[in-house]
Amino acid sequence: MCRPEELVTQVATTAREAGVMLAGENALPRYDEGAFEKIVGMATAAGGEQEKMHSFTYLRMGPDMFQEEKWRRFVAFVGRMRDEGWSREEVEMETEGFVQITSPLIQEAALAL
Repeated sequence: MCRPEELVTQVATTAREAGVMLAGENALPRYDEGAFEKIVGMATAAGGEQEKMHSFTYLRMGPDMFQEEKWRRFVAFVGRMRDEGWSREEVEMETEGFVQITSPLIQEAALAL
């Protein structure tokens, strides 16, 4: 049975005990809100500042990611990962502005892939 949350918790605890900053990455190419929420939750998990993820690498950015709604979710996810204490409304406002600005580039990237 796979228990990725337990593994992340174990690694975070071991990293803290060793004085090493924690970094992470996604394992699957998922672009749904549930997957993003799980990553944000694990990156900012209980255990305080010492067990927060220092960095996160998002792997598997394929053509599906550049579909308009998936791109919007990804941009919001990145905003939440920054963890600047913003409300969900503030993240959504910033997301909307960024999506509008990047829309032509995203369409070009989607075509290129």
